[in-house]
This record gives sequence, C-alpha cells and structure tokens, in this order.
Amino acid sequence: MLLVLSLLIILGFSGNYYHNKICQKLHIQIDYNGGNFFLDEQDIQSLLDSSGREFLLNTPYRLINTKQLERRIKANPFVENCSISKKLNGELAVFVQIARPVVRVLSPKESFYLDKKGKKIPLSKKYTPHCLVLSLDNAYFDFKTKESDKKLLALLNFITSSESLSTQITQIDKKGENLSMYLLFSNAEIIFGDLNDWESKLKKLEIVYRHILPRKGWNTYKKITLRYHQQVVCEYAKR
Repeated sequence: MLLVLSLLIILGFSGNYYHNKICQKLHIQIDYNGGNFFLDEQDIQSLLDSSGREFLLNTPYRLINTKQLERRIKANPFVENCSISKKLNGELAVFVQIARPVVRVLSPKESFYLDKKGKKIPLSKKYTPHCLVLSLDNAYFDFKTKESDKKLLALLNFITSSESLSTQITQIDKKGENLSMYLLFSNAEIIFGDLNDWESKLKKLEIVYRHILPRKGWNTYKKITLRYHQQVVCEYAKR
C-alpha cells in the first residue's frame, strides 16, 4: 500500500510539473514532400500564433491545446498533415508535411492544383511546382461518387508516379469524356479517347514513345490514336 501510494504521489507530482511546464522553445520541422516549398518556418509560426494574436512562448503547457493548433495548421490548403507534441524540456515540437500536387488544372474560370487524393490546392505566389497540366472547360470534380472522375484521378496518379510516363507526358486536354495527350519531344496529338481501359492505352503509348517515334522521328506523325482495341493508328504530318 505504501508503494502504491508513493507511486501515485510521484505520478501526481510529475503530472502537475508537466502541465505547469513553460513553453520555452518552438522546434518546427517541415517535410517539403518532394520539394514543394509552399510554406516556410515563418508561415508556420504565423499559423501557430494566429498572425500575432496568440503567443506560445512563455505559456504554461496546460494552456496550450495541441489538437486545436494541429487543426488550425491542417486547415491551410498547402498542408497535408501536422502533429504537435510537448517535450519535457519545454520544447513544443511541430512537424508539418507540405501538400504535394500531382497536376495543375487549367480552365477558363479558374486554375489550381490537385493532390493524389483529389484535394484542391490553390496557386501560390511564393512557389510554382513543375506539374503535369490538365486543361478542360469545366473544372468541377466529384472524386467520391462520380466514376469517371475516380478513373481520371487514378490515371493522373498512375502517370505522375511512373518515372517513364511522368517525364514524357506534359499535358492532357479533356473535352467531354475524351482525352488528348501531348509528349515532351513530339508535336503529335495523342488521341486517348475516354477513360475505359486506360491502363492498356498507356501501355500502347509507352510502345509509341519507346520504340516507334525514336525510329520514325518524333514529329513524323501529327495524330496518334490509342482509342481502338489492340491498335495504334498514326496519321502522318504534312511534308
């Protein structure tokens, strides 16, 4: 009983000491997630202290709500994830993972980025990432319920995660349900068609830029059609 009582007293004293510990230092660690420099330490500091309306330094731990601070930082569209912990030495450790766009969307009304989950990321005056471009008339997406949008997101993620495809495909134009693609070293329009059977179409496209165009010439054709089953149809450019 004395041992249990002593342990409870020690734990109570430690808990009281911890909650009354003063925040003496902020340690901000940023994962730029592949080199996406949308935010820096000063930006995170501004989010933490609510642009000067709050101050964490010299504040007791018991008055610092880490979950609330995490939600505030996660609400920023350039942030993918955030975790904050209180250290025994009085240091508040802040880890922030910056959002990583996979595509830049261009439309007549607006332009923005999308991440791998389909989350919308606004353009930034501070940093412009190099991304695959998706141009279309209507930039409204429903990645949760609309099957064609789900397929589109899967296609975009597949292209951007492939070292070979991501270095070759620079732009995708979407008109209705049909896609056209453009390659880095060729002026040819790649007629992709709709999103049905998109995996096999990409395999045919790899054959085109790995084997056909290097032999025939990168600008030999003005149109290359992949929409037909087990066929690649090429239309010569004017000579």
